[in-house]
Amino acid sequence: MRLSTIRTLYGGGGPWASVYLDATVANPTGTPQEARHELDLRWREAREWLGAHGADDATLQAIDEVVEEAPAHPGPGELAVFASGGSVAFSRSLPVTPRRPQLATWSALPHAADLLRSVAALATSDARDAPNALTSLAELGETGEDIRWVRADVDRTGGSVRSSDGAVVTVRGEDRFITKVSTKQRDEMWSVPKYQHAAEENWERNSADVARVIGAAVERTAADVVVLAGDIRARQLVRERLPKILAGRVVEVEHETPVRPHPESRVRSRREPTMQDPILDAATRAAIGASAEERRSEALDRFYNGLSSGDSVRGVAEVCAAARDLRIDTLLLSPDPSAAQVWVNPLNPTMLGPSQTDTGTDSPAWEPADDALIGAAALAGAEGIVVDHDSDLVDGVGAILRYRW
Repeated sequence: MRLSTIRTLYGGGGPWASVYLDATVANPTGTPQEARHELDLRWREAREWLGAHGADDATLQAIDEVVEEAPAHPGPGELAVFASGGSVAFSRSLPVTPRRPQLATWSALPHAADLLRSVAALATSDARDAPNALTSLAELGETGEDIRWVRADVDRTGGSVRSSDGAVVTVRGEDRFITKVSTKQRDEMWSVPKYQHAAEENWERNSADVARVIGAAVERTAADVVVLAGDIRARQLVRERLPKILAGRVVEVEHETPVRPHPESRVRSRREPTMQDPILDAATRAAIGASAEERRSEALDRFYNGLSSGDSVRGVAEVCAAARDLRIDTLLLSPDPSAAQVWVNPLNPTMLGPSQTDTGTDSPAWEPADDALIGAAALAGAEGIVVDHDSDLVDGVGAILRYRW
């Protein structure tokens, strides 16, 4: 996750309400109304707790609006909300099962470590099969998820290109002579070499147009994955015309999306980007998950190698020292919340550590170590990943450094 996404949460202000609502519906076959009722009941309980611990009415009312507008549907889900001073600074609804019971805190700093854990869970095999996981991943492509993607569904006349920033582009190329229909005239036309040559030229031109759109989408989003589906020959032509630098990012899917008539085309049918295709969605989620796993694996290799060279550290004291010097390149967290706590300067969250003297203020806050380090890493422009239980972190935290002293 690109922690710079939540950097605005640490620009001062506070105290903060950090809310993680369990949006999982007990009855998987229940109605949306039942799901809404369960979510409202859980928020009412969390709201009462926040009010009893000092949260102001304006901030609670701002969260009311987010909860009211949050999607409520059967299945696993979690709603994360961060609010202060009467406004919501960040919220996200994710189709994941919460890793711990719902949580509400009123504290000097936002508690965002569980947000990172939920984002990481979205790329796992279980979470990415949720019906709305692809939509969530598309949103997170703009707002935190570190795996950005482009998906193209192609045929002989063009195709549709969708990317993780929400953009959708339809390429409608020349279809003259391309599609054979069961008429004597068209069959005879295809038997003439010049018409067959014209069809092939149009097909190649259309493929080049799609490749250009894919390339532009990759450049715009810095996509890590390009999912290519559709007609097998069209996929081949598009892939041949993509920039060579993208070769290692392309994942081909042996699947053609169902088509429907299109009034602007002389051919009988056309792929449309608005059509839902569960198979293609699942393939996209799988490609995103595989890329996320590869990222985590590479980060762990860097972390372990760095422990011997001094390019990595672990444990609260060492990671906090690196945070104070803005040396964290990648923050590593355990899947489970850290039991350690640290002192932190609420007005400058990069100043933190086991001792109050580490903070440079006479009024530090006592916060969970992982939540405090998320803020320090975000202000440093670092990335964050959640690693497996066997990663041998100390106190549940570790860091890959930008440089060593």
